[in-house]
Amino acid sequence: MSPSGHSVVSGWDDVDINLRVGFLAQAPTSTVVDQWRSGRVESNQRYYFRRAAEERMAAQRAITDAAREWHAKLAQQFAARALESERTASVA
Repeated sequence: MSPSGHSVVSGWDDVDINLRVGFLAQAPTSTVVDQWRSGRVESNQRYYFRRAAEERMAAQRAITDAAREWHAKLAQQFAARALESERTASVA
């Protein structure tokens, strides 16, 4: 059971990539802080593509099958959001 009370093993289709887990939060990197200070913001599309790549790498490094599946599912969701963001940007 996760700290939020959700089952960690079952329900992979219900993965919420917006779930905030405070105890796993990390301090922002200097690059992110530098971008914030300069007023530059990463686009949604770029963010989603970057997060999809990070989750694919995490899936490859995962030790357990459950972790591998979790990261693979997150990678799929971020990739889908990136494509949707790309379509939305091309229409606007």
